[in-house]
Amino acid sequence: MKIGSKMPLSARVFCTMLFALAFVTLEWSPTGAAVVRALGVSVAAMAPMAGSQAGKFQPDAAEAAFVRDVSERLGQKYPDTRSALAAGYYQTTKLEPDGTTIWFNNRWSGVSKYSPNFLWYDKHGRLAGLDYQYEVSAWPNPPAKNVYPVRRSRWTTIDPHIHFAYKTPSGIIKRRGARMLPNLQGRTVTAQQLRAAKLLPPNATLLWTYVHPKAWDLGFWVVPNPSGAFAELNPNVRP
Repeated sequence: MKIGSKMPLSARVFCTMLFALAFVTLEWSPTGAAVVRALGVSVAAMAPMAGSQAGKFQPDAAEAAFVRDVSERLGQKYPDTRSALAAGYYQTTKLEPDGTTIWFNNRWSGVSKYSPNFLWYDKHGRLAGLDYQYEVSAWPNPPAKNVYPVRRSRWTTIDPHIHFAYKTPSGIIKRRGARMLPNLQGRTVTAQQLRAAKLLPPNATLLWTYVHPKAWDLGFWVVPNPSGAFAELNPNVRP
């Protein structure tokens, strides 16, 4: 989702690398930007590649038609964060260097073409992109091409991890993420477990938490992107 949710590397490569760390400010970038944040690498290093490599982020004809259709429909359905909130999504990350925040609806079933479980919004609260994520435990393979008409290589996997948010005594809300430590197994994670893992400050109030299972992920920009809908960064979306 960020770790939700964008990466053509998708929420995806990010999580695999990110959760080698015991604790991170996992403000998940749906693009590779989440990885660079977690590892302290320059975001510039994640800029779309030139030459033949750049072409891999550009959709083919079938993918382009799919992206246009979804972008138009979801632009009407979830144009801003207010509409997302009304539909049951909530913000799980802060604004990331790629210019987006990730919103999740707590659903791992019922995901479909016009009902993704992760949405990306820009700093103005406008829809910028999305992720479709499916639990690997329920889906040994990602959905077929007749469901999502994209190349198989567009799908990546995200390793298990957790997201949570807490409020400090001064009222500041912090959104965090961490790899799945041995004492954080299961579908729910408590404040006690997070404190035992030294992830939650002793004087903080836990607001919410969710366990992100290993999942297939397909993400792309709905905002036009000269680098390609499946690129990690979009010059038309700025922090």
